[in-house]
Parts: sequence; structure tokens; C-alpha cells
Amino acid sequence: MTYSVNLSNYTVGESSYDHIDEVCGHYGKKVVLIVGDHGYRAAAQALDAAIGKSRLTVVATLHYGGECSYENVAKLKKEIAATDAEMIFAIGGGRVLDTGKFVAEQVGQPIFSFPTIASNCSACTSVSIMYGPDGGFLKPEFLKEPPKHAFIQTRVLAEAPVKYLWAGLGDTYAKYYEASISSRGEALNHALAMGVNISRQCADGVIEHGAQALQANQQKIVTEAFEQAAMIVIVTTALVSILVTLDHTPDYNSGLAHAIYYTLTNIPGFDDKTHLHGEIVAFGILILLLVDGQREEFERVYNFNCETQLPHALADLDLDYEQLEPCLEAITQMADIRHNPYQITREMLQAAFLELEAINKNTPK
Repeated sequence: MTYSVNLSNYTVGESSYDHIDEVCGHYGKKVVLIVGDHGYRAAAQALDAAIGKSRLTVVATLHYGGECSYENVAKLKKEIAATDAEMIFAIGGGRVLDTGKFVAEQVGQPIFSFPTIASNCSACTSVSIMYGPDGGFLKPEFLKEPPKHAFIQTRVLAEAPVKYLWAGLGDTYAKYYEASISSRGEALNHALAMGVNISRQCADGVIEHGAQALQANQQKIVTEAFEQAAMIVIVTTALVSILVTLDHTPDYNSGLAHAIYYTLTNIPGFDDKTHLHGEIVAFGILILLLVDGQREEFERVYNFNCETQLPHALADLDLDYEQLEPCLEAITQMADIRHNPYQITREMLQAAFLELEAINKNTPK
């Protein structure tokens, strides 16, 4: 078996943008910026100053279109073709970065990422999550390589709304539990084994540093705990994602928590704008741990969710068991659990959801 592994380089710190010239200069001098709304505004002052001190020139600033969609990628390809750009900078949240990565591969130009929130690992991964024009999920587009370099400006991240890091913590610790269960009992090749082993830090690091990181984010200050948590969300999770998806399948990169996420968000009337992806996945991990019989890990994650106010009951997602009960069978049919080491049945799910509801009812508030 022959395979290639391409990992993203990165620079992290409050002065990370000052390294743009030395990192990007040998790719050319002319840059197209692909930007969103809030993220670019947050980074613009520091980024513009850094570019102004460099040998680089911005030849166009293009809006990503509001969604990481094939339609917006096609539009951006035409707009970039009308310039003489030699590289692309993508600045913003996950959908901006994913759009920039896919566009860059389509036009054959190097891409550099500038994450402005610590909610996901898009800045360092080789996949773009594609959506329809209406925002509905379509599919992942696996790319040849991640961005050439990610510039992780911790001051920008610390000044972002706390809800993004908060949800990012939940999505990040999910990586360990889903990867370790889906790979259980298998003889893994080197890359898969490395990815699964690295994923342990996604849980341990988040639970160790997460609460203090959220406090720092609320105060808009960069602390050691904040940087640790942000790097686990952005970099550690990306390493895991790249290593466990070399075959371009989600077999080791998803699991029951994501099956629950997709099912809950399809319940009529569920507000997936109010409740963020990582927030819902964090709740799903509690069900996963109960189904899998991991009592100690359940207690650890449950206590962390209570401390950080991540969801630990259906009511936290504005749902009740009566709404959920008709959807249990649908969870068992999701592709995300096709690689689980054992069959997950409706009865298992029913027992886990009811047990979690009972735990919440009997836990002092």
C-alpha cells in the first residue's frame, strides 16, 4: 500500500502575522484575499499592517459568498482568473476557509489560512465541507493537501465571541471518543494508528484547559490555557482528521455523536441556528459513552459539560424525549455508525437517552 500524508505548517502567537513575508514570499508577491464578514473585520487591522510591511500586494479582496457551495466556488474561480494573483489568503471561520481551500485547488494556487475563531480545524485540514445554496449539508470534498501554512493569531481568536470556542471544545473532544471506538480491535496502519493515538489529546487537553480557556475568552485575554485549548481545536484535531481520512471515508472520523447530530437537526422545528454543531455533538458524546458502557469517561465528560454549560440534557437543546423517541430508529441507520465495532440498536439508544434524562433529574443543580 502506497499513500502520501500532507500536513499543514503553522505559526501561532500574537505576532504570527509578522511572519507572512518570510513564509509566503517565495510563492510570489500578488495575493487575493477571500474573506467573510465578521472574521475579516476582526483580523483586518493586524493583517493589513503585516501585509503593508511585507513585499506582498493585495490585488483583490473577494467575499466568499456566504456559504461554502459549488456555486460560490465557481464564481470565485472566475473572479480570481481575472486577476494576476499568485496565491490566496483565506481569512475567517470554517466556511470561509473551506471555500478558499477548494477554490485554491481548483485554480492551482497555494492557499494560506487565517482562522479568526477557534471553533474548528479547517485552517489545517485537507477537506472542505460543502453545502447547498440554502445551507443544507451536501458532502465533504477531500483535497490533495491542506493549506501551505496557517497563521494562528491568538489575539484575534481571544477577541472572538465565546460561543465559537465553547462549541469547538465539544466537537474537539468528540474526535477522540469516535475515533477510538470506530477503530477498536483493528490492526491499523501507521497513519491510522498515529491519528487515533493523537486523538487522545483532543479529550484530555480540552477537559484540562477548556474551562479556563473559556474564562480567558470571556475576558478577551490570551492565557496559556486559552492558547492550549485553541491549538487543540485548530491543530490537534486537524492532524487527527488528516491521518484518519486518508482513504477519503469518514469511517474513523465520525461515529454515534455525529449520527445523533444529523438526526436531531432534522427533527421538525429544531433550531440549528441557535444550537451550534459542536454543541450538539458534545451532547451526543454523552449518549455514545453510555451506549458503550464507559462509565468513568461518561462521568468525566458529564462533569465537564456541567462546568462549561455544554449540553448534558435534551432540554439544553430545547428538546424532550417525546420529540426524540420517534427518531431513534433513524439514528441506527446513519452512515456515521456503519463502522462501529458492534451494532447499535434502537433499544440501546432508548436506554441511554432515558438514563441520561434520569441522571439529570437526580443531579442537584
